[in-house]
Amino acid sequence: MLEKGKISAFQMGLMMYPTVLASGFLVLPTIAAQFAQNDLWLTGILAALVGLITVYTVTRLHELYPGQTIIQYSEQILGKIPGKIIGLWYIAYNLHATGGITRQYAEFVTGNFLFKTPLLIVMGSLLLLSAIAVRGGVEMLARSTVIFLPMFIFLIFFLLFLIPDLDVKAIFPVLSHGITPVIKGSFSMMGWCNELFLMTFLLPSVTDPEKGRKWGYISMITIVLFLTFSNLMALFLLGPGLGDKVYPLLVAFRYISVGSFLENLESLLLAMWVIGNFLQVGLFLYAATLSLAQCFQLADYGPIVFPIGLLSLVIGVWDVPNFPVFGLLVRTAVPFHILSTYLVIPLLLLAVAVLRRRKTTGKEF
Repeated sequence: MLEKGKISAFQMGLMMYPTVLASGFLVLPTIAAQFAQNDLWLTGILAALVGLITVYTVTRLHELYPGQTIIQYSEQILGKIPGKIIGLWYIAYNLHATGGITRQYAEFVTGNFLFKTPLLIVMGSLLLLSAIAVRGGVEMLARSTVIFLPMFIFLIFFLLFLIPDLDVKAIFPVLSHGITPVIKGSFSMMGWCNELFLMTFLLPSVTDPEKGRKWGYISMITIVLFLTFSNLMALFLLGPGLGDKVYPLLVAFRYISVGSFLENLESLLLAMWVIGNFLQVGLFLYAATLSLAQCFQLADYGPIVFPIGLLSLVIGVWDVPNFPVFGLLVRTAVPFHILSTYLVIPLLLLAVAVLRRRKTTGKEF
């Protein structure tokens, strides 16, 4: 077994929060509002259903093939060559996702705070820190999450200082344009929620895997509640026109003012962004590294962590020419890429696995 570290199902559940919320807080309100307008808060319902299906799929596959990730049991389900192809796909996708998330982080930091800092420096520093954590193993990633996650979650509640300035009437009329815009707006959130499939790389290290599904469900529901909360706060403050803002929550944090001593709180959002993206990039880099090591049956993934991090940096810099193109990809192509990789492929694997076992044993699973 490549990973000898052990974590609890509770720690695994905690690790899922920054995986979705780190970037979801900032970009999802805008994307959802561009389609659903004042009904953006309803997009979480459909996203939650898809997310719960994702959690069930990954935990069910782990029950059928305990102690293995999708890189390993795909070969048992489909055969060596098709399984290797799927493994290579997940390597490429996780590498691309790591670079993309790091690029998104750097674009936000350099575009709103560190204006004169080169993009490469911001990206490289985050990837270096994440690579050090990944090199320490899954236990270090889990402990980092336990330490930093409370700060990441707590800071979002500073939005409650905006209550005197909120207009709850902005939520009306509900479904004035029908359900279709809500469905369109929910695709992005569905994609983000499907990132819970990264549990497949953590479940083999969980000491109590029978609780994995429960904590996966709890994480999914809590994540959607937090995303809905941020959507509603942005809607009540900015109105349906929040879809025109690149980062609605950044505007909201800048708007907070309590007396004459609590102002300019956008630095808190930057702190959230740094903490959340460190944890998120760490998990994606871990998934990419473990995928490569398992696909090529390496004895240890440690030596390839920093080369994989460097490759992710190159992908993040060269893959997208500028921020407008990156924003267009996030709104259009990225959700479908995530859904196909983290939902469709695992569902197909589960269907084939169940049919093969039913044919072999004559029993339903």
